[in-house]
Amino acid sequence: MAEKLFPTTVVGSYPQPDWLVDRKMLSKVVPRIRMKEMWRVPEEWLEQAQDDATIVAIRDMERAGIDVITDGEIRRESYSNRFATALDGIDIEHPGFVLARGGTRTPVPRVVGKVRRTRPVELRDMQFLRRNTERTAKITLPAGRSR
Repeated sequence: MAEKLFPTTVVGSYPQPDWLVDRKMLSKVVPRIRMKEMWRVPEEWLEQAQDDATIVAIRDMERAGIDVITDGEIRRESYSNRFATALDGIDIEHPGFVLARGGTRTPVPRVVGKVRRTRPVELRDMQFLRRNTERTAKITLPAGRSR
């Protein structure tokens, strides 16, 4: 690819297809913990279905002329929960709760020990992305704010 003065990229997630997620369920809540019931595909086929949807997103970005391709964040239930629930020190089976602005209780990851990353979180996603595009690739990761 020829070097450009201003390479194009995308910010944010690509829309997950309706055959993959229950959009009505997602419209009611932003998942902070694992929300397996939002996926329309059975667990044993989910990774393959997410891979298929990711390829669709990659090809759409390529056809649009995007220079720096992402995986579309297709596998994420929300921006932060995929990363947060992959960390040690988080109890994903017994979430905590916070009160949302509207007064509803929202389940959130509960910290039960030292929070640390003991394994790669987005490595497989990036490897999959690189295998499926010749373009420059990036993966977005949520990060805490430094003070």
